[in-house]
Amino acid sequence: MMRGRRERHRMKVKRILARLSWMFKVKDCWHVCTFCEHFDMCKENGITKKEENSQMNMKYAIRSEDTEQIGVVQWAEWNIGRYPELKWLHHVPNGGSRNKSEAVKLKQMGVKSGVSDLCLPYPKGIYCGLYIEMKYGSNRQQPTQKEFLTDMAAAGHFVATCYSAEEAVKVIEEYCKLPGNVQSEVSKKVCAMAGISVKDRSMSFPNNSILKDGKVRGGGAW
Repeated sequence: MMRGRRERHRMKVKRILARLSWMFKVKDCWHVCTFCEHFDMCKENGITKKEENSQMNMKYAIRSEDTEQIGVVQWAEWNIGRYPELKWLHHVPNGGSRNKSEAVKLKQMGVKSGVSDLCLPYPKGIYCGLYIEMKYGSNRQQPTQKEFLTDMAAAGHFVATCYSAEEAVKVIEEYCKLPGNVQSEVSKKVCAMAGISVKDRSMSFPNNSILKDGKVRGGGAW
């Protein structure tokens, strides 16, 4: 009987340790794995750091800037057939927590504070590229982010700050629907001959706008 009790106790401790271990592998979940009723399903369907194709477990993720950006990238991957340019929509990993030595190395490699989260390096309409800064909730632009957005807008890019995946998708989709590269004088003459005005080659809202809660605020101010 004592042996049976010890075995049950050992198995119980093993299960608790397994839950505690899993809790450090699953990020952005509001449940505590030790008491979570979804533990078995989460572990069965979840993907850990050990897997080669690791990805964030979105099943119980709390909405954040990261989850919104993941939503945008997933939409882009699903719509490459409609907009081939989306193949090269990419994230510039300048944020996140890093230890001191890694931060120093990345800075030496050219990582710069303030660079926007998403970049689509294709000229469309009157613009030479697209940058999107992702935010969520009460987060605000940092001074270096404002500086980058202002400089890129002045250099000919279209830039925007979006507080949700839906608003970022709206910006990207409208940008992709603009006529192709019309930066050269020849292209401008062709557009003029075809009756394509500057308005038709421009986005429907001001450059360096902030999109939040269905509203658009121009000029990078909120």
